[in-house]
Amino acid sequence: MISAKKTPEKSRYPIHCLVWHNKHRQLEKELAADEQKDLERPDPRGRTPLHLAVTLGHLDCARVLLLHGADVSKENRNGWTVLQEAVSTRDPELVRLVLRYRDYQRTAKRLAGIPVLLERLRQAQDFYVEMKWEFTSWVPLVSRICPSDTYRVWKSGQCLRVDTTLMGFEQMTWQRGKRSFIFRGQDSRAEVMEVDHDRQLVFSETLSLSSLAAPTPAPAPGNTNANGCVGANGNKGTGCSTAGGLGLLGALQPSEEQVAARLSAPVVTTQLDTRNIAFERTIRVFPNKKP
Repeated sequence: MISAKKTPEKSRYPIHCLVWHNKHRQLEKELAADEQKDLERPDPRGRTPLHLAVTLGHLDCARVLLLHGADVSKENRNGWTVLQEAVSTRDPELVRLVLRYRDYQRTAKRLAGIPVLLERLRQAQDFYVEMKWEFTSWVPLVSRICPSDTYRVWKSGQCLRVDTTLMGFEQMTWQRGKRSFIFRGQDSRAEVMEVDHDRQLVFSETLSLSSLAAPTPAPAPGNTNANGCVGANGNKGTGCSTAGGLGLLGALQPSEEQVAARLSAPVVTTQLDTRNIAFERTIRVFPNKKP
């Protein structure tokens, strides 16, 4: 006779258990009934429920978790992100879903910090500063690839400009270029511009708090929510909701080229051991020239 009692794993990790068995309808009911459930609690292997759903390729469970606010930026115990796990499944629809919510959560965090940033810029005095930094090592070969750069920063009112020459790291060499980042604040919105001086191109993005709208969780089975999405027993399935289709989430649909680029590129993770890295501040004094 099989006991009906819950196993310790089910009682300790109920969300993980539902994800493991791909019970996305029951998962939706559980999360809708209790919005205070911890979706970022890792299992004994260091995986959040979203990590587990993506690793197993359970698309519906991943969609339900994302609709209820699961964090895409979390890493598992081995340092792999949710997006990297999605790419490893080779499922284009799963990669598209994770990319979409990753971009949404990143943009939402940026938009949420705009009012505080504008207020601090408004209170701060105008200035210009140069910040030079460099990494050095007593090992000859290591010192050759250590990065260095000089940041030039201008601040005027609610506007900020940063000039840099360090673009990235590729094939054991640091990529250089001339790039400017300009932030122009205006009340509850801001314009961010990236100026590529080498190619003479300007990339502009307007950040407005009015575009920040949270996705609406899926309705109960058979019901319809405010966005016209039907529950699990309806025609549209679980998780059909994207801020009315016109909000921020609806606008962040990754293109086919972006998905294909992710699926065709190798999955790489880089870890840096900072235990042997020390920082020190140097002050250079330039004597006045005598007439």
